[in-house]
Amino acid sequence: MDLQPSDNQQLLRQALDGYLARNLPFDRRRGQDAGAMLAFWNELRGELGVAGAGLPEAVGGFGGGAQEEMIVAAALGRSLAVTPYVDCFVLAGHALLALGQAATVARIADGSLLAVLAVEEAQTRGDISAIEAAAGPIDGGWRLHGRKLAVPFAAQAELLLIPARIGEDFALFAAGTEQMAQALRPYRLIDDTPAGDLLLDGIELRDAALIARGTEVLPALQSAIDRATAAICGEASGHAEVMVADTVAYANERKQFGQPLAAFQALQHRMVDMYIASEQISAAALLAALKVDDPAAVSAAKATVGEALRLIGQEAVQLHGAMGLTEELRVGHYFKRATVIENRLGTADLHIDRYATARLAR
Repeated sequence: MDLQPSDNQQLLRQALDGYLARNLPFDRRRGQDAGAMLAFWNELRGELGVAGAGLPEAVGGFGGGAQEEMIVAAALGRSLAVTPYVDCFVLAGHALLALGQAATVARIADGSLLAVLAVEEAQTRGDISAIEAAAGPIDGGWRLHGRKLAVPFAAQAELLLIPARIGEDFALFAAGTEQMAQALRPYRLIDDTPAGDLLLDGIELRDAALIARGTEVLPALQSAIDRATAAICGEASGHAEVMVADTVAYANERKQFGQPLAAFQALQHRMVDMYIASEQISAAALLAALKVDDPAAVSAAKATVGEALRLIGQEAVQLHGAMGLTEELRVGHYFKRATVIENRLGTADLHIDRYATARLAR
């Protein structure tokens, strides 16, 4: 099997890396609020057209696949760009596609609609089948109950997609942000990503808000989550590259006892361990992209990424000493994002259990 990227994939990476290096230096990224983050994303999307890299041509995408999404996410990871790419164009986009909402996906692909999927609840931790949010019928619509947690770009999105149960059925509701304003509690995550909780108790939606219900909803949502998980693994590979490179550069510059830190064999071993972990993340991300339809492969990749990225982040901060925790050096910012990624769409423990269950079922 040829695992080398195609010419088009290499051009995609080069174009993204070049644009991000020129237009998103670390100092600019540090000063961005949510509005500036979205403005930058719209600039990038408009100039390079990468938002629909993994979406079908029929809805205005480029007709690529999970590998193209991995390449885009990895480039964004290397620059620490805060964007709605994974949450809107991968997670929400593929969930809607699987449920027959092609017209809405076309609006996502052309940039006229920002939609996000509210996946997490207190007990889910990446397991969409464990949702407890519910909807009950009322005259002309539905009344929601429950709570969605840490929904990225919730306050900035024009459309919120809300999975819930109707009795024993799984369902998906779509609501405009103006309808959900009363339910939204916005804040920032530790990595500066704008997010928000949705307090759904008592929220009422009209009949038209129910866009899917039945046995096809849960598989569609899980497939989209796996696709987004694979893209997040790609993003993690970008973070790992930078943290390893920055740590090696710092160890060569910083002197102790009259010689660079990199001259000490014990520290060399730790940096080699970081490099090996970075290569594991890259391999795991490629595995997830190549086998995105295999739940066991995606979970194996996410578990590997979570553990390896934590090792790299902790070592990067420690080997930088107290400087690793300052706002001035970017390594601490990458470590914060790594912490979010470790818990995003399921921890290593959840994915190890899911991998074991999938393997035993074969």
